[in-house]
Amino acid sequence: MTLHVLTGASRGLGAAMLRQLLREGHHVVAAARGAAPELGPGSTGRLDWTRIDLGDPAAARSWVVDALAELSFADEAALILNAGILEPVVPVAALQAEALEANMRINLVSPMLVTAGFLEATADRGVKRRVLAISSGAARRGTAHWSAYCASKAGLDNFVRALNSEQAGEADASVRAVSLAPGVVDTAMQESVRGSLIPDRARFQALHDEGRLTTPEDAAAAILACLRRDDFGSVEIDDIRNH
Repeated sequence: MTLHVLTGASRGLGAAMLRQLLREGHHVVAAARGAAPELGPGSTGRLDWTRIDLGDPAAARSWVVDALAELSFADEAALILNAGILEPVVPVAALQAEALEANMRINLVSPMLVTAGFLEATADRGVKRRVLAISSGAARRGTAHWSAYCASKAGLDNFVRALNSEQAGEADASVRAVSLAPGVVDTAMQESVRGSLIPDRARFQALHDEGRLTTPEDAAAAILACLRRDDFGSVEIDDIRNH
């Protein structure tokens, strides 16, 4: 049994990953702004749930350190950085400080500090550690009106590169990290995109109309399969469609 730490687990892709992990009997330490989702039948694992505003990066870091302090776990621990927001969805000329800073806190600063807390809390446990950041194709391809999202997810990609570079210099490195784009998943975020006025709206509407969106459950299964690969970390900036 692997201990999993999961952010943004209350709905959509995060909730789908949570349900699968618990069905498989894993111990999951999870956090989100909302309440825990309905888990359904067959959940044999253990869930430790915390409601927290991940837009407060210092609190997010403290959460993971405190949550793991008293736990015992097996030979491996995995951190899945899933929480994220799309907003603000506006032209660059319309960006405002408050909305932009909120995006950066949730999509970039908080994941960095949660990772820092995870590494601190597991440093002396003698366990192998994996960090999986849920990125986006938008990190690697600019999209009009998504400048905040594109920039924060690109920053997450480069954070993973920096973490791996740092670990490569450690004689006893036990951390491998991947930033993984999950494809286009049929979540509330995609629904909001189809209802928006972004220039690319027609493309996303066509993906929906043609049945080319991935269900959260299928995306969760594919992501967790990547997390468990023996060669996890061999490609640090990856896309689920490569698998």
